[in-house]
Amino acid sequence: MLMFSFLQWWYTSGWLTFGYGFLDRLKGSADFFSIGLLLRTLFSPFRQISAYTDDFAPLQKRISAFFDKLISRLVGLVVRLLILIFGVVFLLVEAAIGSALVLIWPLLPLAPIAAIALGMMGVTL
Repeated sequence: MLMFSFLQWWYTSGWLTFGYGFLDRLKGSADFFSIGLLLRTLFSPFRQISAYTDDFAPLQKRISAFFDKLISRLVGLVVRLLILIFGVVFLLVEAAIGSALVLIWPLLPLAPIAAIALGMMGVTL
């Protein structure tokens, strides 16, 4: 009776719990890497550093401020792109492994039976 209860749990709520846990881990990883925020702020200045000049500043100060802002935005772009690329690759790998595990889940109770059968046939690692 215990075996039937286990199999009933394994193929119903156990499988669903495992699948929802996998989706929660994916959401957590996407939140950790802040994929949406990185895309929205891709061209923002790095760490919000921005040179400020008023409209009545000398031309030399305004040109200097323009290039400071430009360099800050380029640094921000490079840093955010690297984090974005790493995050997307991480999410793809995590999704592939998690999807494979969700698909393998129903076959796991058969693993001990398969191991015993292979052992009886003389198959070794």
